[in-house]
Amino acid sequence: MKKTGFGILIVSTLLLLGGTIGFTMDGAVEDVPTPNVQGLVFFSDDAMTGNAAALLLNADTTITWDRDDVFLVIADKGKKKQCDDIANGGSLSGFDTTSQTCSYGDEGYVASGDDGIQGVDWRVESGEFYPGIGTKEGVLPEGSDLNLSYTIDLTLSAAGYLFLLIGEGAGFLLVRQK
Repeated sequence: MKKTGFGILIVSTLLLLGGTIGFTMDGAVEDVPTPNVQGLVFFSDDAMTGNAAALLLNADTTITWDRDDVFLVIADKGKKKQCDDIANGGSLSGFDTTSQTCSYGDEGYVASGDDGIQGVDWRVESGEFYPGIGTKEGVLPEGSDLNLSYTIDLTLSAAGYLFLLIGEGAGFLLVRQK
């Protein structure tokens, strides 16, 4: 039992230290086509990977881009469907040009940003999310491609700390058993 207790203590301690320090991943996506319709957001057909371990890990993401004439949003599946219907003339066609739904001023996104240098900060949760790009009001895009950079910082969540501290306690109790 003592060996098991020491094993649990060592693994829990290493995970606590690693989770506190965190792990950072960087990447880039180049040559993303930009929309040529003012204001309206167009989404990727492919969902981004959600955080399957959201209960134990925080995944804080920052996305930046190289243009100032477009904005970037992250939306859930329902918002994407609403915007796709508007863009494709579906059940919500007859889009009111004074409405901010699925455009530059819409507040219904999970995350959004209009400054490519500051970017979009987003804590990734579990679920299906879609990135979208739109042009700002009154501004047509200056080119046809957009380059994105992203950084993902993984750290332990509060529940992750609690789980590992319980593991530490269990390991300590096993070490102390006779």
